Amino acid sequence: MRLLFSSIHCLLDPSSGAAIATRELLELLASRGAECRALTAGVLDYEKETTVDDALATLGLPAPRSAADLGGGRSAEVVDLEAGGVRCTILPTRSSRAERSPDREESAVFLDLATQVLERFRPDALLTYGGHPAGLELMRRARARGVRVAFHLHNFGYRDRRDFQHADVVIFPSEFSRRHHARLLGLDGPAIPYPIDLPRVIVPESNRDPRYVTFVNPQLEKGVTVFARIAIELNARRPDIPLLVVEGRGTADTLNRLPVNLSGLSNVQRMANTPDPRNFYRVSRAVLVPSLWLESLGRVAVEAMANGIPVLASDRGALPETLGNAGFLFTIPGRYTPDSIEMPTAREVAPWLAILEKLWDAPDFEARHRAIAYTEANRWDPAAIGREFEPVLDPPDESAPP
Repeated sequence: MRLLFSSIHCLLDPSSGAAIATRELLELLASRGAECRALTAGVLDYEKETTVDDALATLGLPAPRSAADLGGGRSAEVVDLEAGGVRCTILPTRSSRAERSPDREESAVFLDLATQVLERFRPDALLTYGGHPAGLELMRRARARGVRVAFHLHNFGYRDRRDFQHADVVIFPSEFSRRHHARLLGLDGPAIPYPIDLPRVIVPESNRDPRYVTFVNPQLEKGVTVFARIAIELNARRPDIPLLVVEGRGTADTLNRLPVNLSGLSNVQRMANTPDPRNFYRVSRAVLVPSLWLESLGRVAVEAMANGIPVLASDRGALPETLGNAGFLFTIPGRYTPDSIEMPTAREVAPWLAILEKLWDAPDFEARHRAIAYTEANRWDPAAIGREFEPVLDPPDESAPP
């Protein structure tokens, strides 16, 4: 199978869960014999303007420039490199923000490059995501050339069925996502969890130093207000239970915008954004996923379970499906929305605190839930997930003789 991933969204973006999931899928399929290629623009998920060079540097990757021939004496500067067995070509854009890029001129260049790749690489399938007009035109051009178009739907931001009119198949990361979009847009397709590169996230037991209750990516929609209330309450009643905030797309500065002063809390530590999640899983004893929006899967929950770390999560979106029998689920009152800055009350986070205290105080309880986490993480067996994706992206020819 020859598989092309193409989107305005940069594949090599450490701030984007969708990009990380797609990169790990391509690398998995490449390891199983597929020839994978990526062509993207320079749109990144960072909240602030960020260059492609800086994003690649965060991943420890070079940013070699070359001139791509567009024909007619025209050329475009691109970044061209190989990462994880996948050739990646990136067209840097003037802005990294999706609301500003690519502009009309950049979109035309991107589509010219994409057309060249479609004609020269001759993929069996195009994998894509995003609702930008350039992406929709890319899907149309690919399908017109007989290329199977697979749209990987990563979030709940789509409101128009026309975004999928040129897709042969829509792939959902969870049954929750599939059911949601069936009700909302009349879409259907396979629900396949995206793979997790387990060696990238698993910390050997001998290297673990579990100390913290960890919260990754402090954003409003990720439940930073819930985390803040838990931190305040633990500081008052259990200062021996420390917390760690790991920056991602959101930074620790988000805590300063909340309607409470957290500067006096001695139990909260900060870790800068890191491309290696083992840096924080090594020191994590429990992980909080108090999301206020609908999670389509919950990558952090999966990665934590793979390390045998108990997860305390909200019950929004696909998180109950992702955790299975592992971890602990809590209902957050509906008035707390993804853009709400209102803080939960001490009473509303009391059940979270009770579980954290029991994990710290009852070794048998903690050991039992660590074992369950390991068991549930087995559902992310890379080979099994690869076998699910392959016939969806490149169906067998039913007309061929057996």
